[in-house]
Amino acid sequence: MGRDNQPKNRQRLFLERKEGRRKPYDRLLIVCEGKKTEPNYFKEICRFHRLSSANVCVVASKYGTESLQVVDYAHNYCCEHNKWEKVFCVFDEDDHPNFSEAISRANEKCRKLKNDQGEEIEFYAIPSSPCFELWLLLHFEELTTEISGRDLLKRLKKHMPKYEKSNGEHFANTKARLATAYKNVVRLSGNRSGDKIRNPFTAIGEVVTALMQLAKQSEESIPHIA
Repeated sequence: MGRDNQPKNRQRLFLERKEGRRKPYDRLLIVCEGKKTEPNYFKEICRFHRLSSANVCVVASKYGTESLQVVDYAHNYCCEHNKWEKVFCVFDEDDHPNFSEAISRANEKCRKLKNDQGEEIEFYAIPSSPCFELWLLLHFEELTTEISGRDLLKRLKKHMPKYEKSNGEHFANTKARLATAYKNVVRLSGNRSGDKIRNPFTAIGEVVTALMQLAKQSEESIPHIA
């Protein structure tokens, strides 16, 4: 009579348990305007939560930093690599022209392409006005009045004196205050109406939420051996 605890049987049971508990989760593409600040931040979150590059791809637009260039690069990247469920186009208003048009174009591309599973790809515009650093500032204080990028950086450095755009530790320096950022960003929801954004506003929290949800799903898919 065979023994159920033999190595081959144990391995088979482990694999069956693993397959039974694995939950499918989205593959995300994040296309950023900048080459350092935003990509470094999102990649840092991925490293912290051990998210695989097979499930999250963070790239900088190779077409340029204008808002429309970010959206167009994301679209063409999807045409070449159609393995995503969700695509986030991350860009700032700053002094860039066609900011509202870029938001509209991203929305228009939603569900127009299909991935390698035959599913429609979700496109999301992730705008910030005046810039990405607003999201970081909201971890420390509330801001509801219009502000320039220069003044925003000054206020941010009061909380993060060593802040530099190329620094790779923005998530590490703010993650303990993430709940505060979410609370403060909700107060700015009225500054977005369709494709129109009013300063101050940021949708970066939507990408962070998607990454956090992916991390939770990934953890739940890890098999536990009784």
